[in-house]
Amino acid sequence: MCTVTIDIDEKTLRDVNPNLSDIAAIRRWVQELVDLRIQQMEFEDTETMSVEEARAMTIAAVRKEYARP
Repeated sequence: MCTVTIDIDEKTLRDVNPNLSDIAAIRRWVQELVDLRIQQMEFEDTETMSVEEARAMTIAAVRKEYARP
């Protein structure tokens, strides 16, 4: 875990979302955003395959498609 400090224009944020009325609410909101983005990054990482995996899948598909009866 790490702690990060950021600067936020509280007035603008409250104008956009009145529910973010205090520092605790803003902290929870920012934490949710960061947690969501980390989850997205983890998912993006798992949906990417290596060149070797792609090559093996392509070869298997070609062999299956053009197999002799």
